[in-house]
This record gives sequence, structure tokens and C-alpha cells, in this order.
Amino acid sequence: MELKRNKIRQDMISFAMYQHKVTKKELAFALDLSYPTMLSKLKDTGSFKLSEFANLCDYLNIEVNKFINPLN
Repeated sequence: MELKRNKIRQDMISFAMYQHKVTKKELAFALDLSYPTMLSKLKDTGSFKLSEFANLCDYLNIEVNKFINPLN
């Protein structure tokens, strides 16, 4: 179940980055994370802190509730 949530979140992030033409490096800078840390968090979206979730959703214009629980 968690693997499915992770994959859905990864797809949501990738699609939003594509829509807004944001690179992973730009996203890392916007969230004040190092690039390697950003890559790690993108692989395991459950490792984002709640504040990072909120900033990520705000920056990429993703609805927070859908991101936190994508299976509903």
C-alpha cells in the first residue's frame, strides 16, 4: 500500500514539475534542500517532513490533501 502511495506521489511531482518547467535542482533550491537530499526524498516521498510537503505543494501548485493521502 505504501509503495503505491509513493509511486502516485512521485507521478504527481513529476507531472507538476513538467507542467511548471521546474528542474530537480530548481526544486531543491526552492525547498532549501541539497540536490542529493532532494533526489533521496523524491525516491521515498514518505521521507518529506510535513513542512517540506507544504512547501513542495505550494511551489508546484499541488493540492496538499491529495498529496498526503493520494488513495482517497
